[in-house]
Amino acid sequence: MVPMGEAASEDKEPRLSDKLSSVVVRIISAAGGVGGALSILAMLMLAFFIATPDFLTVNNTLNILRQYSVPAILAVGQTLVIVSAGIDLSVASTAALSGSVMGVSFAHWGWPEPAALGLGLLAGFLVGAFNGLVITKWKVPDFIATLGTFTAVRGIALLVTDGLPVPDFDRVVEGRRVPETVSTLGADSVFRIPLIAIVALVCAAIGWFIMTRTRLGRSAYAIGGNREAARVSGIKVERSKLWIYIISGLLAAVAGFMLTGRQGSANALMGEGMELQSIAAVVVGGTNLFGGEGSVVGTMIGVLIIGVLSNGLSILGVAEFWQRVVNGLIIVVVVALDQWRRRTTQKEST
Repeated sequence: MVPMGEAASEDKEPRLSDKLSSVVVRIISAAGGVGGALSILAMLMLAFFIATPDFLTVNNTLNILRQYSVPAILAVGQTLVIVSAGIDLSVASTAALSGSVMGVSFAHWGWPEPAALGLGLLAGFLVGAFNGLVITKWKVPDFIATLGTFTAVRGIALLVTDGLPVPDFDRVVEGRRVPETVSTLGADSVFRIPLIAIVALVCAAIGWFIMTRTRLGRSAYAIGGNREAARVSGIKVERSKLWIYIISGLLAAVAGFMLTGRQGSANALMGEGMELQSIAAVVVGGTNLFGGEGSVVGTMIGVLIIGVLSNGLSILGVAEFWQRVVNGLIIVVVVALDQWRRRTTQKEST
């Protein structure tokens, strides 16, 4: 026979565990999304500040902004794509193609600067439109379609440039290198603030406006949440997906311009690996990799997390090989925790 005191304690234990479980769920939910990304960023900055006095300085902060502005621009378009339950592996290749086309038309063909910039934007538009049409009309999965474009677009960029940096001084029109607008925005500063970071901020503001204040943005969330439900509710899914990929292509073109201006030249292989950086920033920033949830604000915090982590490890003298290991593991852990948070929150709500 069980004593009364023990029976009473056994009755209380389930209730106590339920309360603890509920508290954990609330903490996890509060830490998710943008809040979780901010927490990670704050902890990283504090850790590197304690580890080295060289980290939290004005010059180093500006260096992070300058170095990660191009991935930030790519990540804005990637956010819109991933929220709609897609993925764009071709953004870095598109940036290289747009920068190369712009550079060749300006430096080698002698086109006026506005025409060269327009041709570069057109290249981004066409790649985005091609991705959108292949996905919506041919029903090719987003991953496969953009993986194919990722390779093909690099090849086109190599054909455009003959595999050489632009300008190629054997073919350059005398006195021409990079359009002045591109060079200024990519490399100059105002009051020590890099103009390239301001361009990234403007692109982020445009992305935020599209996602929060336009029908296309609302459609992206609806498509990512439930594609068939969105279709039944009257959303033109195929047209929305097409425009989402076009916007991603145009932002990639802008990123290509900025990368060209920052380097002082263009080449077909520039930006390699930035497509993965853009996806990592979006996911670390709290966007659901399976669509329907996310924000540009969270993505910008994700970019800063990746930038702070890489910069801090470099200052501490950690080898680049180990940096890749750490970056990869952090992405996996963050996504795993986010998925756990979502499952736990769903269980709690039911």
